[in-house]
Amino acid sequence: MAFDGLSWYRLNRPVTERESAARLSTTKSCSETAMDGDTVFSMSDACLEASDGNYRDKGRGLVIFALPGMGAFAATAFVLWVILSPPEAVREHGQSGYVLPVFGPLLLFMLCLCAVCVWALTRACFGYTRNPVRFNRANRMVYVFRHNGSGGVLSVPWDKAFFYVERGSRAGLTRTAPYVVRCLVLDDNGKVVDTFSVGRRFVLATDENSPLGQRVMGQLYGCFEYYRRFMEEGPTAVPPVTQYLDTKVSLRNSLKLQFEDAPDIVKSGHPALWLLLLVTALPSFIEGTTHYIAQLTCREPRWPEDVERACNSSATVAQGVAS
Repeated sequence: MAFDGLSWYRLNRPVTERESAARLSTTKSCSETAMDGDTVFSMSDACLEASDGNYRDKGRGLVIFALPGMGAFAATAFVLWVILSPPEAVREHGQSGYVLPVFGPLLLFMLCLCAVCVWALTRACFGYTRNPVRFNRANRMVYVFRHNGSGGVLSVPWDKAFFYVERGSRAGLTRTAPYVVRCLVLDDNGKVVDTFSVGRRFVLATDENSPLGQRVMGQLYGCFEYYRRFMEEGPTAVPPVTQYLDTKVSLRNSLKLQFEDAPDIVKSGHPALWLLLLVTALPSFIEGTTHYIAQLTCREPRWPEDVERACNSSATVAQGVAS
């Protein structure tokens, strides 16, 4: 099994029919329009560095820890206090011997819940500010950052990469479904040995064939088409990056990630979209704040020297700057 930030994925298995049906070709266009989709950190003649699908969701583990996690710790402390210091009424009735059998299993359950919340916290915090993906057209390789040091980069030949649109199941009170471009890394026998996401995770509350769904899916396909054209035809085949993602850790940049679609929603004049923006404003602000706090605990990713040499083989890299 592999954990990709938000979900678990089974490895050492063949590609499923659903994944094959959703495959994205690296040689054929999937969209008439190529757009960077606010997913690019930097780009040169040889290399494009993009975000992974979990970059904007980095603070969710902190939210899980802050809400149910703190409640779990408080409940654990209360149960432990009851076990160690039974109430006076229980002692007076000579029932102290029943406290541990009754509250012991509850304490064990609460400790397990605390462990899950701490685990979720460590997935969001104390790691890396980002886990970028580099597309190197000079040597036709895709580099996926995992961690600093030896063995911290996954290298996948572009021509062998299995990209597809991952469609998640509807869940939650809003019945939304996540969509993201995912890559399966296959061995010589066609078995899945690793996986990663790239670009931006989109969430739909409607069917993807609805007008709003088609617009969102158009953005998803447009992002992959941007990477594909860069790799197949070069930087002159794609529009200039509208705005590079800023690698500087700041509350402003974290909030920009959550509210980047707000100007387009306001300009659309669509009442339903305005209502959606109003309803999601507070959750988006909270998620932006937790994203910033999580990043404060993280380290900067450092690409190995061999990857840097391969990616900087030509042209000066245009770095993302604050705007």
